[in-house]
Amino acid sequence: MRNLLKCSAVLLFSLSLFAQTAAKPASRPAAQAAPAAVAGGPTVEVAEAYFKRMFGYDSNIQVKVPSITASAIPDLFDVVAVFLTPEGQQIAHFYVSRDMKHAIAGELLSFGADPFLQDRQELARSAFGPSRGPANAKLLLVEFADLECPSCKEAQPVMRKLHDDFPEARFVFQSFPLDQLHPWAIPAASYLDCIARSNQAQAFTFIDSVYTHQKDIEADVRKTGLTGKVSIDKAALTEHMRSYTEASGADPAAMQACAEAPATLERVLRSQTLAKTLGVTGTPTLFVNGRRIDSRGLGQYEALKNVISFEAELAEKGK
Repeated sequence: MRNLLKCSAVLLFSLSLFAQTAAKPASRPAAQAAPAAVAGGPTVEVAEAYFKRMFGYDSNIQVKVPSITASAIPDLFDVVAVFLTPEGQQIAHFYVSRDMKHAIAGELLSFGADPFLQDRQELARSAFGPSRGPANAKLLLVEFADLECPSCKEAQPVMRKLHDDFPEARFVFQSFPLDQLHPWAIPAASYLDCIARSNQAQAFTFIDSVYTHQKDIEADVRKTGLTGKVSIDKAALTEHMRSYTEASGADPAAMQACAEAPATLERVLRSQTLAKTLGVTGTPTLFVNGRRIDSRGLGQYEALKNVISFEAELAEKGK
């Protein structure tokens, strides 16, 4: 990528690993539909024109603007930009002044003696995905993930290693299906939710099965029409979900009925809302006692382990 993107990537990685973003004004996943204009702020059209002027020289860079909100700092607007390149997807925040003459690229951070307190309390209160580890653990690790997300699949060996290295911690898999990008993510999350309510161990077996066969599901389920519109083969998806449900030890018929119930969809949407409330914009994202670490941080295991050990030590001291 060009210099601006390279600098942003380094900055965002550093901040994601050693700090936490603070602005929580209704952040949305990258796949959401284009937002309405914010009073007094830039429009989507203006933001897209800006990015086209900045990066239009490189046909390999496409930029989408999934959300524009008022930031936590008065007179600054948070423009979320999704950069799509051959190397993958990168999400960045641009904070734009009210007169729309200046922008700051980076992350808005919480500040204070305990900048992670608010998110730590919210997760302790609201995370409800399948979990393993002591219920009363002082160290809480919550992974926001999408069963259709390839990066989430790649992160699972890291999560398993963390589970081995921190047996005293409680681990929660919190579904965050990015359904505009991943058309079968919500049904998969629904099956997972139902299995978890029946048996936590079976839920993690189901997660492993879905990730193991993710490419097979994708090949059988995702259909692209002549116009480029994506749909899913519901019968094929049901067959896959029932198969991995049975492999987990759960009852396929009972779990299918539960997964298709409106109440289960409401729970999955509640999980999405929790992610947005915490400012999660992509998957996988890990919270360590409220400290947010995105996928870049998960790729540096020793540094990640040091961060978790540090948070565990503070938790033992009651900090």
